Amino acid sequence: MTFDINQTAFPSEKHKTIWRHGVLVLPEELSLSGKVRSLMDADLSEGCRQMRSFILHILGDMYENASSYAFEPWQIFSFWLNIIGDAPDPENYERIDVTASVKGKTTAANIKGLYADVLAHTGVTFTEKGGKTEIANALYPKMFRAMKAMQKYVREKKERASLENSFQICDFRKICPGYKYEKTEKRLYMREIEDRIPLILEGEKIPAALAFSAYLRTKKIHLKWTGIQNSWSETGQVHMNQGLCYVGLGDVYLKGRKNGWVVCVPLSNLDKYRDKITNGGWQNFIWDNIYICDKTPANACNGGEKSIYACHRGIDLDVLGKTVHMACRLRNRRRAAVYVHDPDETSIGYIKSLIELEQKANDK
Repeated sequence: MTFDINQTAFPSEKHKTIWRHGVLVLPEELSLSGKVRSLMDADLSEGCRQMRSFILHILGDMYENASSYAFEPWQIFSFWLNIIGDAPDPENYERIDVTASVKGKTTAANIKGLYADVLAHTGVTFTEKGGKTEIANALYPKMFRAMKAMQKYVREKKERASLENSFQICDFRKICPGYKYEKTEKRLYMREIEDRIPLILEGEKIPAALAFSAYLRTKKIHLKWTGIQNSWSETGQVHMNQGLCYVGLGDVYLKGRKNGWVVCVPLSNLDKYRDKITNGGWQNFIWDNIYICDKTPANACNGGEKSIYACHRGIDLDVLGKTVHMACRLRNRRRAAVYVHDPDETSIGYIKSLIELEQKANDK
């Protein structure tokens, strides 16, 4: 099936999860552009094409048969990533032999049972031969060449497991010999926040977040992807108190709340407009939305209390004449920053006013 980025209605949350993985698979014209193909040998190029088709085939089968499968897309991707890593380089890449365990837990012969139906539907076969498990694919026989190269890249670069793992999105530019991967090119696909909002948020949160991003553009505030999954800021950095605004989607700093969004406005120039805040009666909004540290020292951010980089609990912060106890020092950096989760219409109004006050203060 073709995964349409503009799709908005889903039979279930599971369908949306599968769809989200599907729309993130890079288009062939980007991951296997003419330049990429010209730098690859014919077998690797064909292997990449087949690997991409195989992954989309898996996701399509999962979408059409969502009620039959208890596992999530990332689990089957993790299966392939690990099992390919266990396999020695074969003499030809039309099949691989696996003898080692997957993460020390089970053999390929046993784990195949978890995904038996979807694997059978997508051409994968398992053959037991003298204590070895031979894995082949009748539909995509050359995919193992690309899979092996991608697995090696992901492991060596220690890419974090996420929706944007190179293996999962089929970014074959990463394994293309001699390909110059420009820094700006990393942000070409699905990096604008407007592209991501419908993938991450749900219901009324989608139009609210889209309207807010449109507002930021009218104020000449262009949010840049920070390099961290689903987070954007004016400066392209995730650190608070830099720039005018930060927006995070999904699980980023949501304290366990999924599919929501968060807006941060660092109040770097608060002293310049404090009278407008107090005269307008906004101080409670600011006090209520200072990010409070809720961690023990042993569980402090950045590695816990034994780490030299750790934040050892919160600080007392003077904000508009009131002492806010246990303000998170990573979020507030010894000056106020409002940090609003799933802002409603009233909160967005306050946020816009604070952004405009900060802009005016910066211009003076």
